[in-house]
Amino acid sequence: MTEATPDPLDALLHPAGLHNDAHYLRAVTQMADDQDVVVGESIYSESGLKLLDKGARIDSSLYERLLQHKLNGSIDEQLLTSDAVDAAAVEALVIQLCASHALGRQLVAHMGDKSYLLMAVLRHMRWPAAASFKMTVMRSQRYELYEHSVLMMMAAVFLASQQGMSMQDSADVAAGALLHDVGMLFMPPSWANAAHKLTPQERKHLTAHSITGMMVVRSAKVYPRSVEDAVMEHHERLDGTGYPRHLKSDEISPMGRILMLAEVVAAFYSKFQDMPAQRLSLVLRMNHNRFDKQLTEFVHALLSQAMSEPLPCGEHNSAQVRQVIATLGAVFQHWLVCKRKFPEKWQTLPGGRSGVYVDSRLLALEKSLAESGSHPRQQADWLAMFEQDPASMTELVLINREALWQIENCVQTCTRRWPQVLQPKNTFDEAMRDWLQSCRDVLKGASPTPPSANEQASVLALDSAGTDALTTGEP
Repeated sequence: MTEATPDPLDALLHPAGLHNDAHYLRAVTQMADDQDVVVGESIYSESGLKLLDKGARIDSSLYERLLQHKLNGSIDEQLLTSDAVDAAAVEALVIQLCASHALGRQLVAHMGDKSYLLMAVLRHMRWPAAASFKMTVMRSQRYELYEHSVLMMMAAVFLASQQGMSMQDSADVAAGALLHDVGMLFMPPSWANAAHKLTPQERKHLTAHSITGMMVVRSAKVYPRSVEDAVMEHHERLDGTGYPRHLKSDEISPMGRILMLAEVVAAFYSKFQDMPAQRLSLVLRMNHNRFDKQLTEFVHALLSQAMSEPLPCGEHNSAQVRQVIATLGAVFQHWLVCKRKFPEKWQTLPGGRSGVYVDSRLLALEKSLAESGSHPRQQADWLAMFEQDPASMTELVLINREALWQIENCVQTCTRRWPQVLQPKNTFDEAMRDWLQSCRDVLKGASPTPPSANEQASVLALDSAGTDALTTGEP
């Protein structure tokens, strides 16, 4: 029997794997080319071999040597660096973002005399050397991710304050937000390339980064369990469409609910220069079942002032919009036809979960479209009127793009989680395969207008790959 090739992810998710991960070691040594990094205590291998003396300076030339040995302990706990990311460094960036970034300015204006909390919580935050070092690596090697994490922290502290959390609990929320994406440092650099299409193995690593981040937080040995859970849950969704554990509603912790919504807020403001508030409000309205209702209301209140600005008007071809309306209608109709082919009690079949998943996603999408007055039947009735109203047409186009993305995401998620339906062995699987194929066929060329580079990421942060999809370009 041929022995299976070991999965590098399995090694990484073992606690010792965090100490020896090749991608993290490369990031550390590359950082050391740009700023002083020295050995604080002599570094040994697990076998007792001394690899580096105390006081030695690190640089990228040592990468291969370090990679060849299993290290005794975490490397970042044995290194010292100048200009580390401490609470003061984070506070300095918060001050800068409050003055220069659209989200920062809105938070200050909306919070009023409570805006001091955006910085005050940092002075109460647990921030061990291991956390400081990893965020220093992130700032050096993945600056856009570092800034996103600070923006997310600001949004998370706002939500915590709206809920009346204590200063210490708010400080724990801040730490969780800052560290939520630290697991991305353990991924191959290719994830940061927007033109790169993730392989199945890379996507597996991507979906595991929240687990890796939780393990990093746990290894610091200073944070309560609530912070560990929140970091692992920051890509979950209340309807069960998130990851890594597909949790639903009350299975997601209060702090996890804050982080998963704060990330979406920060992602929109990071990615869109034009009308981020309007885009975010629209997408949250269409995905209201994925996020905590009270927290979402806090976000809508935050957005209210910016919402007074009109949506930007674009050139939208009505024939293309009609094509999208027909596409959405076809997807829903094909699903009804597909369900008629299912055997009785199909929900209880071994592969029935794929059908349950698609059914719940499409029902939720139809409900959201109907509530926004944008169901395919409704759109067809007033499209002629919208042709004379560019702002309304723009919103209709954005709604349609969100709906198309949700359907494409549903198809891809179903295929990834239940690949057996592509090689059917029974009537149910055959019907599921036919629906998936019909969706792929009708979705081709369905975009109402060629989207800009930013708009290609439109629903971005609501993907099961979250803000990571912003960077990779993954749908």
